[in-house]
Amino acid sequence: MIKDRLLAFIQDSFEEYSIERSAPGEPDVFLVDILVKGALPSRRVEVLADTDSGISVARCMSIARWLRNAFEENEETRSLVGEDYGLMVSSPGIGEPIQHARQYIRHKGHPLRVRYTDEDDAEHEVSGRLVEVDVVETTSPFIVLEPEKVSKGRKRERLEPVRLELSRIKRAVVEVEF
Repeated sequence: MIKDRLLAFIQDSFEEYSIERSAPGEPDVFLVDILVKGALPSRRVEVLADTDSGISVARCMSIARWLRNAFEENEETRSLVGEDYGLMVSSPGIGEPIQHARQYIRHKGHPLRVRYTDEDDAEHEVSGRLVEVDVVETTSPFIVLEPEKVSKGRKRERLEPVRLELSRIKRAVVEVEF
């Protein structure tokens, strides 16, 4: 209940921020998730934001200032977070599951580990490089992974690409490359 009301307020604030504060050519910021921790009067609100090309620390700070001002100006929101609230705006961390369809755009070309269900609702897992993303302005958003098989001698063999509908993906995590 509290998270839903805060989420609606923060989404509206993000739209206002994008209209009023984004510089020309700057990618649109989108809300990935919010976490509400603790109890009144000192709740902690963590806002995860991103853009299609990644978000800078300076942009996170700008959003945090914008949200803090919006919280202070809205009595209902202040009553939800308390007088002594904490607010943190950051990007999703490495190794965190993808939660928003637009995050796939940013990670094109990177390795992903994906758990999904097939047409028979059987669960599978595949790891591979994200080679295609179609998630914006489509009725059937999907991604394409190119799995690799590592054989003896560390020789990599590319396997047939796998097309996955976003509606079938249960969990997707970007894998770190060394």
